Amino acid sequence: MKATPMQTNDFRFPGVLNSKELLVAEAVQARAWAVLAGKGRFRDDDEAARARLGGIVVRLMADGSQSIGDLASAAIDSFERAAL
Repeated sequence: MKATPMQTNDFRFPGVLNSKELLVAEAVQARAWAVLAGKGRFRDDDEAARARLGGIVVRLMADGSQSIGDLASAAIDSFERAAL
């Protein structure tokens, strides 16, 4: 009997990143974190702030493709607006 390859749809869970997207998200978050930490927005070990920034990055990435710099700038803006 001939084996046929299983066909898969390009199905994705909302908010779940593939490995390439995860690398981009890490780069975006690192840039944004460095800027925010440089402004004295929080302590370097503030896990709640880091998690909130990570959520912002994932939401921004889901909205469409942008450069790492644009995503980092948007993440910083979103983070600062939410803190007001």
